[in-house]
Amino acid sequence: MPPLFQIESLFHQYADGHMAIRGIDLTIHEGERVALVGRNGAGKTTLVKHLNGLYRPHSGRVLYKGRPLEEDHLLQGRLQVGMLFQDPDDQLFCNNLDEDVSFGPLNQGLDSRQVETRVRLALERMGLGELRYKPAHHLSFGQKKRAAFATLLSMEPPVLILDEPTACLDPGQEQFFTELLGDFRGTLLCISQDLPFLYGLCSRAVVLEKGRVHHDISLEELVSQGNRLRDHGLDFTFRLSCCRENGHVHEEEDSEQENLPSLPPSSREPLPAPGSSPPPLLCLEDYSHRYSDGTWGIRSVSLRIGEGESVALVGENGAGKSTLVACLAGILQGEGAHTFEGKPVTGRVRRDLWRHVGLVFQDPADQLFSPSCAEETAFGLKQLGLSRGEIKARVEEALALVRLQEYANRVPHHLSAGERKRLALAAVLAMRPRVLILDEPTANLDPISEETLCHILQGLPVTRILISHDMDIISLLCPRTVVLHRGRIIRDYATTRFLKDENLLSVNGLHHSFKSACCREIMALQSQVP
Repeated sequence: MPPLFQIESLFHQYADGHMAIRGIDLTIHEGERVALVGRNGAGKTTLVKHLNGLYRPHSGRVLYKGRPLEEDHLLQGRLQVGMLFQDPDDQLFCNNLDEDVSFGPLNQGLDSRQVETRVRLALERMGLGELRYKPAHHLSFGQKKRAAFATLLSMEPPVLILDEPTACLDPGQEQFFTELLGDFRGTLLCISQDLPFLYGLCSRAVVLEKGRVHHDISLEELVSQGNRLRDHGLDFTFRLSCCRENGHVHEEEDSEQENLPSLPPSSREPLPAPGSSPPPLLCLEDYSHRYSDGTWGIRSVSLRIGEGESVALVGENGAGKSTLVACLAGILQGEGAHTFEGKPVTGRVRRDLWRHVGLVFQDPADQLFSPSCAEETAFGLKQLGLSRGEIKARVEEALALVRLQEYANRVPHHLSAGERKRLALAAVLAMRPRVLILDEPTANLDPISEETLCHILQGLPVTRILISHDMDIISLLCPRTVVLHRGRIIRDYATTRFLKDENLLSVNGLHHSFKSACCREIMALQSQVP
């Protein structure tokens, strides 16, 4: 068959002089399912933005169905090639979901009855039918991700390009996307750092390195070659220890599985009587927060976190995790008791809490605003009143910790999503907080960056609070897990018990075993290669 896409000697350079794409030649045929992988900053997102004309080549050609993406053919390509961005906020810009999902079909020239049908079916398929007239900025991240995908479904495109489609999604929603994409019969290109997810979805792997294609092979061949994965920063085998352990647990210890109630008010131990133990570092008691539109973020939450603890907060998208940590950090204020070191978080204590509690947001764009990486990292240090020499030393130390020492003069918003994530972490680490809160820290990171981040966090003498849907990372970093559901804490127990708790599947879709078959198959492939 003739190629669907033909990329010839493609180069692309950004305004700051960074050469993102360097002479790529690539052919993609109709119906192929291609995984596009590589380190953060390898050029993956830049490449796919050429396939529907969002970017124009600086040199070289991009052909779609045998013709350059120009003039009328460019418009046709944009209506037929659907692209899901990494950040759903880049895709949702109207007053409510109805208008967002209608936008594409209206531009396709459909009549009002056809648009109505397309919008209703797309939202219902994504489980958002009841939220049709709600503004996107009032949704959880997972709901936004599904809403962004609904804007593509309503156009029924024959080609889908997905950039990190499952980043920051809970396992239940990740499985939902996997099944949805498994039923798609068109051409699929998917960027993801999650190779087990890609293994169950794609058959071909294109590996980018510094803007060039280094490998174009079957995905099975790629994941079976440990040396090749390591060479390109894609070795995810540090994660598989969790799969091995969980497999062992399910096979040999299933008879000891505790029969916990499916949804108790809380499995937390009773709070100690006042004066019976040292006060926790952070404490919320009977704490609630309600947003201006009437939505409850958290309700009647009681949580104590001691100095030096490492705690994971988990739950389905929209469970209240980000609201909870924003309350702990003093960004949001609700009703109930909130203390830090035993002192009520009011007045001056609240104003100074930022000096002790560092928060890395789920979306780094929410906290990056300086003209260079060095200035971004130095901003908080200047607010602390440190000397120039101390600021310079801490900036260099923090950027080196996250492997961005060569990026000091780069503009933050010219970085890849994974690089921006590491920069936001550096800006917080430079301030040396006593409490470090990380909201989905591994989302969009390549495997080598994930492993590096784990080593960094394990060596930090701080109290850690980690929001994540990444069960492997939780098992590596957090001995304690707190489970939220619809704004309430329903579990507070050891992570080893959390990983065995089968009841969570019916409660909030946190079950993570659907990937285990892919992981076991990958491990078997790697064991056969010398």
